[in-house]
Amino acid sequence: MKKTLFALLAACLLVSPAKAQTFGELHPNEISAGYSMSLVNTVVGLINKAGLGNVDADSGEFTGLQSGGSGGIISLSYARQMNPYVSLGASASFNRVSLNAHDAGNVSTLGASNLYSLLVTGKFDWFHVGKDVFSMYSKLGLGAMCVQGDVLEGLLNGTTVIPAAQCSFICMETGKSIRGFLELGLGSLGFAQIGIRTRF
Repeated sequence: MKKTLFALLAACLLVSPAKAQTFGELHPNEISAGYSMSLVNTVVGLINKAGLGNVDADSGEFTGLQSGGSGGIISLSYARQMNPYVSLGASASFNRVSLNAHDAGNVSTLGASNLYSLLVTGKFDWFHVGKDVFSMYSKLGLGAMCVQGDVLEGLLNGTTVIPAAQCSFICMETGKSIRGFLELGLGSLGFAQIGIRTRF
């Protein structure tokens, strides 16, 4: 009888871990590629909507600060799952922005810069459906941004390194080995980032 109980206990110990493993635990490494709108573009747009950028009633000319254009923020990241809830990794991103000043029909460029950032990231998974087919998480990144170019004359010129951070409060992803994600937050990667990631 004792031998039978020990055999059943041993079988349970061997089988249970396999049943308990989620998709993420079986594939603990992930590589992500993301895209988000430039934070500078978004903030300047909000400033203009607040009335700091105006259209002259007589001439119809826009006066104020306006984005000179940006291709958006492109980012690549790697993370490793440390346990079912926490992943640690790093993220690198690139963005090019420019700012223009409009006054009485004249347009002058205040600055144009390449922005490179490198963040150490932590991800906390707090909601799962099934074997990670759909999950929700929060993410925090801390690091530095290299500003290359002239942002505003006398403010940031040449190459400058400044602190950078990204706090994504509500994030969600779905899929299996190839997953799509959406991250909403605030920081050097903007307000909303979309992308794809793969696990292996």
